[in-house]
Amino acid sequence: MYRRRQSRIVAIQILYQIQLSAAPVPIVMERFWQSQDTSVELRPFALELVEGTTAHLEAIDTVLQNTSENWKLHRMPVVDLSILRCATYEILYLDDIDPATSINEAIEIAKSYSTPDSPKFINGVLDNIHKKHPDVPES
Repeated sequence: MYRRRQSRIVAIQILYQIQLSAAPVPIVMERFWQSQDTSVELRPFALELVEGTTAHLEAIDTVLQNTSENWKLHRMPVVDLSILRCATYEILYLDDIDPATSINEAIEIAKSYSTPDSPKFINGVLDNIHKKHPDVPES
């Protein structure tokens, strides 16, 4: 497995725990690092994804809500929402990563960690975000 994909998986796992926890983000991350045997090499990119996603969460959620037709964010499976948030952050804020790469990585991760219908759903939402290039609200 590629190192960047492994870092994305770690980031999505942390974002998942953040969504389900009432604890502050730094505490969730610290608990994650203490409980998981995660390679030190994976941490920098994973941290960049988690910190960027959480810093821009309101803007990302606005884009996701406006793009995901007939789906409210609170109705989405938490795994799918975590994948979508992370990939949306990459597409909108990381200019050094090709959006097609971010979309493909999200689909591949969904194939391993979510339901059989999730890759198609995630592809549709992220492809719409990429095509529309919505203005990112300030967060």
